[in-house]
Amino acid sequence: MKNLLITFILLLFFIGCGGGGEEIPTSNPIIEQNSSDDASSTISGKITYERIQPLHSGSGTVLDRSNITNESAKQVIVSLVDDSGSEIALTVTDDNGEYIFTNVAKDSNLKVRVYAKMFKTNRWEVKVIDNTNSDALYAIEGDMSTNRGTRNLLASSSNSQAAPFAILDSIYLAMKKVIAVDSSAVFPLLKVNWSTKNIITGTYYNGVDTIMMQGDQKGDSDEYDNHVIIHEWGHFFESKFSRADSIGGSHGSGDHLDIRLAFGEGWGNAWSAIATDDPIYFDTIGSNGWNMNIETATHDTPGWFSEASIQRILYDLYDSHNEGEDNLGLGFKPIYDTLTGAQKETKAFTSLFSFITALKNENLSSANKIDDIVSSEDIDIIDNIYGANRRNDNVNTKVLPIYKELSVGNSVNVCTINDYGVTNKLGIHRYVFFSLASRDNYTIVVEKSDSVSSDPDFTLFKMGTSPTKQIAESTSSGRESRTLNLLSGDYILDIVDANSKSSACFDVSIN
Repeated sequence: MKNLLITFILLLFFIGCGGGGEEIPTSNPIIEQNSSDDASSTISGKITYERIQPLHSGSGTVLDRSNITNESAKQVIVSLVDDSGSEIALTVTDDNGEYIFTNVAKDSNLKVRVYAKMFKTNRWEVKVIDNTNSDALYAIEGDMSTNRGTRNLLASSSNSQAAPFAILDSIYLAMKKVIAVDSSAVFPLLKVNWSTKNIITGTYYNGVDTIMMQGDQKGDSDEYDNHVIIHEWGHFFESKFSRADSIGGSHGSGDHLDIRLAFGEGWGNAWSAIATDDPIYFDTIGSNGWNMNIETATHDTPGWFSEASIQRILYDLYDSHNEGEDNLGLGFKPIYDTLTGAQKETKAFTSLFSFITALKNENLSSANKIDDIVSSEDIDIIDNIYGANRRNDNVNTKVLPIYKELSVGNSVNVCTINDYGVTNKLGIHRYVFFSLASRDNYTIVVEKSDSVSSDPDFTLFKMGTSPTKQIAESTSSGRESRTLNLLSGDYILDIVDANSKSSACFDVSIN
């Protein structure tokens, strides 16, 4: 049957976005209209969207508008709307994009509406909304008609109808990778803010429940860049299923990064390749897009501080394509188990050290092969969550050891440096860990130990699945102290020099 004319609409009645208006009922995914047996029929069809495919040329990638494929809109909500505007029935497409309504009253005037929202009761809820228009939910719909039988709808790429459904499809691809190793996985609410007016927002995960996405149709637009979308969903996964201690900020593959940021970004890139089973990460930016091979890219400043090294390590641990030092293909299950288990509970910050230590402990028969993959990035054997015993690091020795251990009544000396940059680069943050046997009042002092006009600040983390923190940032120069009532347990001090001197050393004590 000929497809019905489709209109692209934004609906201000939606779920979970705040504000008033009618809610789309979702407690029962299928609501059938009551009718007598002799006055009923069926409306069914397939929901598809147009996906613009990438075209790689060397290290550049653009959207190839001569290569557009029709893809299924999976797990999205479909409704039947009568001529009064009321929704009389709801269902959800399957993984083929197919839907069906039965017992539809004969001769009633109806149209099919499809929401840019994936929903499964008690399992997931993902929706694409217009953050520039009161968080309206995107949808497409066909014409009013009394016809029964097949009603297919296609969201076109020519007028941005397809974009929200392409975004959902990339996210569902990532979700299915998780479901394949954990069939009972429950995904928290996720909102995706997308608009053609998002031209300077950037694409990022906000750390809570929202992915912000670029939609600049004349510049950087990410709706068809599945690796970019899945990278950001990887941060969502890390936050909700595992633990993410990343401090965020600007980063690049050749940077010496804070170990928390290096792991978070390395994981996001590796995850995009794992979820798609495609190591070519790409970002189309008009005619200036780029790509990189997660697996075979040139080793630029390799090490435990490099997101590029970490993404290669994680992908090599996963994939079955072996070469060089990579003689292991664990698949995703061991990685998932480590991320959702020991990595979530580590007493250290989340980093390559905490992850590899746990992965080896849980896969002892593969420990030597894991070491081989790690060593291919000029990283010595990892067997400690704190990254002890670093040797061939090719870094300023003032950043070693990565953590220093402190005990009550004693002190240690640490030095910050800005050799590799500021804010979130290696050496800007220095770590001191300690354990307390009992609850009591403790005084923490960080005081300069050299002649540099530094200003120490510190953040104290109580470690656990959701680390809590207390910050000491006074304006006093050269010394920072706090007296706190602390519970028993494991703690880490994150120490910085607010004056960002090229090098500054501090004595750290707790009493």
